[in-house]
Amino acid sequence: MNYFDAHAYLADTALSHAMATPDAIAATLGRGGITGAALISGLAAQCDFITGNARLRQVLNPAAGIYGYVTLNSGYPEESQEEQRKHLGRREFVAAVMFGHDGRPVTLNDSREILNAQRRYTKPMAIHTPNAAAVHAAREIAVEFPSMKFILLGMGGESWHGAVAAAKQHLNIYLEISGSLDSDKITQAAAALTPRKLLFGSGLPYSDPQLTIGLVEDASALTAADRARIFSQNAVLLFNAQTDDE
Repeated sequence: MNYFDAHAYLADTALSHAMATPDAIAATLGRGGITGAALISGLAAQCDFITGNARLRQVLNPAAGIYGYVTLNSGYPEESQEEQRKHLGRREFVAAVMFGHDGRPVTLNDSREILNAQRRYTKPMAIHTPNAAAVHAAREIAVEFPSMKFILLGMGGESWHGAVAAAKQHLNIYLEISGSLDSDKITQAAAALTPRKLLFGSGLPYSDPQLTIGLVEDASALTAADRARIFSQNAVLLFNAQTDDE
């Protein structure tokens, strides 16, 4: 089985250096059988999105299946639009991503200017959704921009039922399945949505990919074709990416 990790980080943590350099990233993904990945800069997600995006760009390599997200910040709309202009025209950047900060989700009012600019690039927008409030806010954004594709990173955490409901109602919402390790969520999400709207992601290096892989493998109602879609094919199509298994 091939895997495309739709939610991993370029990051050096106190506990792991597994995703800190190009060589470490290649080795880590290779050990897990992951043939492609879309990376987010850990620095960009936490504090300095401009420097983080620049550093991420240096490690991306589409020929090796290593792609990236451009991190944007709704608190800095002008700077975010400049980041869009600098990076989103490049093949190695397959999507943009926004994170809430200080406990606040990404909201429509805060991000409307950035989202309007995103439409010209025809690439998906990912939104970090660790809880119910973030899912609700992302749903409002998806309603306002029906022609744009949105990925809910983390699938709402423990509030994954709300994320499934949002993706069922709105065709432009996809769910990245890391987050809660509830054994029922993959089966219920696939039944409600079809497996075509689910993307495998791990949260590397903050989480172990085998935990998310196990959720999919344990969903007995899925066929081998369903698992192949979730593990790799859906992300490859959504991101217009290529992997070395092709």
